[in-house]
Amino acid sequence: MMSGCIFNRHELASGQNDGIQIPDPELIARMFRNEGTDFVKSLNGDFIICIILPLEGRLWLCRDHAGIRPLAWSVRQNTLFFSSDMNSLCCHLAADEPIEQEYLMYPFKFVDLQTTPSGRVRKVPPGHWLMFDLNGVEIKKYWAPEGLKTDKGLTYDKVISDLKKLTADAVRIRCDGRFTAGAHVSGGLDSSVVAALVRKCYSKQELFHGFSLTPAVFDAADVKYDEREMVRKLCDMTGMIPSFSDLKKSDLLRYLGDFFLNQGHLVENRIIETAVSLNVNLLFSGWGGDEFVSTGSRAIDAELFRKMRFGLFFRRHPASRIRRWMKVLANAVFLPALGIVDDDLEKSLKADAMYLKAASRKSNRSAIKNYSLHSSRKDFHLGMLRHYHLQQRCEAWSMIGFLSGVEYRYPLLDWRLIEFVIKVPSEILSLESMPRPLLRAVAKGLIPEEIRISRSKADPVYSRFLQHVFTETGIHLSGEIIEWRYNPDLSFADFDLLERDLKLHQEEGRADDTWQLYRAIVYLKAMHVFSERYHRRS
Repeated sequence: MMSGCIFNRHELASGQNDGIQIPDPELIARMFRNEGTDFVKSLNGDFIICIILPLEGRLWLCRDHAGIRPLAWSVRQNTLFFSSDMNSLCCHLAADEPIEQEYLMYPFKFVDLQTTPSGRVRKVPPGHWLMFDLNGVEIKKYWAPEGLKTDKGLTYDKVISDLKKLTADAVRIRCDGRFTAGAHVSGGLDSSVVAALVRKCYSKQELFHGFSLTPAVFDAADVKYDEREMVRKLCDMTGMIPSFSDLKKSDLLRYLGDFFLNQGHLVENRIIETAVSLNVNLLFSGWGGDEFVSTGSRAIDAELFRKMRFGLFFRRHPASRIRRWMKVLANAVFLPALGIVDDDLEKSLKADAMYLKAASRKSNRSAIKNYSLHSSRKDFHLGMLRHYHLQQRCEAWSMIGFLSGVEYRYPLLDWRLIEFVIKVPSEILSLESMPRPLLRAVAKGLIPEEIRISRSKADPVYSRFLQHVFTETGIHLSGEIIEWRYNPDLSFADFDLLERDLKLHQEEGRADDTWQLYRAIVYLKAMHVFSERYHRRS
């Protein structure tokens, strides 16, 4: 059995008699018969594979390298249960038990994102296979990027040349003429490069839509940077039709009921609905670029300093700008070495956890370390894989997309790209004055120059729009808070503080942080609905 796609099947099938004609499951069965479990190492795809040998009483589950497809499992009375629908599996096995609060609290703090609603159910880690027989469960890692070594023979020109080919191929193999394709677009580097390359592959598709999270109509006259202009320029250059978000309060209220599926990724629901209305059923995303191919991680500075490559360090941070490079040293080198987060992250953690009870506010230490405390660029890349935010979003989009007949593709999470970037010496990333130099070089001539050279990663229009919609929705829901108090699954929430700040805002027009206030109300509503639906299945 198989769920998903194998993107390099032509390469794999070339070694099989009549391999091109056979379906993916049969090709995989032949490879397993010839190579055993090692066959999965050569696959390039987003997949879950189940192989059963009934005469031997054995079953294997394989999850793709980067963990694009969700896969959860549990053993009960010597029976293996598994599903790509984690929440439904948890409901089936444990709907009469309390929900794991770590699972619900991720919008408010760093948590272990591999947690499921039930402690009985676990996720198969990315790049692993699971084997089940009468002796129990064995889980083994088949993809080990931590074992990769820096390729010191690489030159800048060689890196850029190879990366251009590899990025284009990662997009090409994910294109499928059976689908009508579209792409996420923004003023960002990652999504723009992916969208431009996809559009080239689908040059014969007459109408190609680029989907932006930013609204077409929203008053933001005083912002210095309007990403909508970048989206329009990208679409004009590449022959795409821009489709801007029209998310409203009524939409957000509907999506709160889908927390069971979207896991809090509320805004993407509207993208999917719009895509379906335009007959688009394959969406390409630049998700994962920041973590790998276009990284500008400050872990580069930590590595340069540790290797005593001071010339390159000061090339990135000129010695004349003393306050800047001293701050970089503190935040990128010394604080991570001591296991201390910087002031900006500390403030963010405190704000996000504002409406949790004191005993619940502490973030998961391993999650913080994986996300923020790195001694080298390789450590950063591996931390991004371990932290699981990449997979969590892919899992959520997979579920909500599946129910609407929409597939997702993430070319920048191709395991070949991840491995390639890990092997690139950090010194090469320090030769250019601009951050994120590799993908900028790949992007030359593909996308508008304003996007290629832009240093901005913020979209102030979208941020204001999101705050506006969340605030409207939070105000609408504020009368329901008293009901949520009595939900034992939400016992981690500080409803006294929430109601105090709500009263201050409603009566006096003030509160400590109105964005955090209404954001908390929206997510608590989603979790309350999730809790009711979860236990209703018992």
